Amino acid sequence: MDAVRSKLIISAAVIIVMIAGVGLIGTTSAEDDPVEGMMIDFGYWDVSWIEMKFQEGMDGYDALRAACAIAGYKVVFREDGSISSINGQSNLENISWGMYVTGDGGKWVAAEPKEIDASDHRLLCFSRSTGADTAMPGTDGTGFSYYDYARDGMSASTGEPLRIVTLAPSVTETICAVGGFQYIIGTDLYSNYPQEIVDGRSDGTIAVTGGYTDPNYEYIVRLAPDIVFCDGGAGEHLSMADKLRKSGVNCVVLYNCTDVNTLYNNMWIAASALGLSENANSVINNIRHTIDAVSGIAGMTNKRVFSALSADPSPWTSGSNTFMSDIIALSGGRNVFDSQSSSWFMVSKEQIYKKQPRVIIVMSTKEVTTEERYQEILDSLDPLWKQTPAYENGDVYVFSGKAADIFVRPGPRLSEATELLCKCLNGEAFTAKDPLDSIPRYFGDDYAAYLSYQTEVFR
Repeated sequence: MDAVRSKLIISAAVIIVMIAGVGLIGTTSAEDDPVEGMMIDFGYWDVSWIEMKFQEGMDGYDALRAACAIAGYKVVFREDGSISSINGQSNLENISWGMYVTGDGGKWVAAEPKEIDASDHRLLCFSRSTGADTAMPGTDGTGFSYYDYARDGMSASTGEPLRIVTLAPSVTETICAVGGFQYIIGTDLYSNYPQEIVDGRSDGTIAVTGGYTDPNYEYIVRLAPDIVFCDGGAGEHLSMADKLRKSGVNCVVLYNCTDVNTLYNNMWIAASALGLSENANSVINNIRHTIDAVSGIAGMTNKRVFSALSADPSPWTSGSNTFMSDIIALSGGRNVFDSQSSSWFMVSKEQIYKKQPRVIIVMSTKEVTTEERYQEILDSLDPLWKQTPAYENGDVYVFSGKAADIFVRPGPRLSEATELLCKCLNGEAFTAKDPLDSIPRYFGDDYAAYLSYQTEVFR
């Protein structure tokens, strides 16, 4: 998904936070009290919600006029009857106002305002978009609306506390960050953060639903979850979501996280789907503040950075459209393989040598907790790696254990990864502010000891 499409889609996904007096758009637990109204999506998280009743005979434009009258907005129409602007927000180049309604399965679809009877619909949306295929207000990564799943952590269908399953470590961490831990009844095998997840698996209150790429469909169904949260970056999860939905299980597919902004978007979606949208606000702001603070100190070093998912001679690395490349840029560096690929890919040792990186970041599968073990990793590097400025100047950093996790999971701890990376790229700037703010060449489970800015923001 390109950046414009992603921003347009997600700008409406956060509408619930903008609602005054409404915890979640969708039906309440009482079937005779549905929420009805219109959202006006101006883009980039600027969304208005107007609760109202649609009168019989109203077309889409009539409903918009009525909604704008309630909200105090001015709507201007062109001579041909189409929308020119809403509340001063005009059509832009390749972006114009259009109307959307919820169709089969909760998906939002484009509709012609003059051709509908508004009273036939519970939710309507006017949104600025690049076309009918790009504006899907308040939906997950597969275009499904989640408005009627929950309210304040309670299932909209049963009125009981939610029962949720998460299928990826990054998804689990995202859910927990926005206050959803207490509702988790199952996770994938590799979810090991926060510690409460590990404890829950140990005492049997949280089930293991399979691996990351092979979730157990039958077992998930037997758990009878209200919502299953999936990772949009995994094809297996997309297939599983489709299969579960056909069995009547609600699913929320978070977007494939390719940058920090998408992380924020996913946090909004997760919180909103749980009916806990207000929780997302403070968490996102804290993450944002951490990244802004450490990025400001690190500055633009423009150092050439190579990130390796192992110390193998020809490891996997990150291309341009990846969260790793994004946090390298936020740290003031430049991913040496930005132009090589737009995704994760395997790179040869010859290519590494040719790029001559000034900083090398290695995720080690082997635990590195001592200087001796760190030196062993350095000694084991391919001879061509050793012919780079990074190796020659001692700028090879090794992350293992929990420290490696924060660099390979596109979850809330990306702010922690960014702080450590900033210190790797420009440690002098941090020690100038605080002489005690030193950084080693290797990190393990104790990585949190070096997170002075993250710690301060969340204190």
